[in-house]
Amino acid sequence: MLQNTNIEIINQLIDLLNDIDSVVYSDSLRPLHYSTVGQHVRHIVEFYQCLLKSRTDGLVNYDARERNIHIEIDKNFTIELLEDIKKQLYDSKTDYPLSLKTQFGADEAVSILSSFYRELTYLIEHTIHHLAIIKIGLNEMYPEIKIPQNFGVAHSTIRFRVNANG
Repeated sequence: MLQNTNIEIINQLIDLLNDIDSVVYSDSLRPLHYSTVGQHVRHIVEFYQCLLKSRTDGLVNYDARERNIHIEIDKNFTIELLEDIKKQLYDSKTDYPLSLKTQFGADEAVSILSSFYRELTYLIEHTIHHLAIIKIGLNEMYPEIKIPQNFGVAHSTIRFRVNANG
């Protein structure tokens, strides 16, 4: 079930947030062009919020996220949001059609047919991608923080590594 996979990945993120202090959460990380863990986490949270909002109107528009600075600077507030997202995902038992609205550059906005499950699939990869970026920044700036080996690693890569190593 796609919801369970998303919840597992969110749990990895919550575990990391519980393991780092607030200074690390909001520190500008040089290897990430001075972005913060909090900025990447906000980006993840708001993509989930956009998708979950689509349950009411059948439209998802990741470009129209709130960009709530509070998520970037308050990890405890953010953990609460992530827990709420997990609950909403758990309660979302069925797929449904939706329209994905997006715009690139100065081009006119387009709407693309999609579905809740399709977007959940996208958010798995999107979230893992940002976890990998967070891992790079923390490993470079805070090597004393122990991050699990498979944090920020795609499921297909984990399967490949297991199969390659017998």
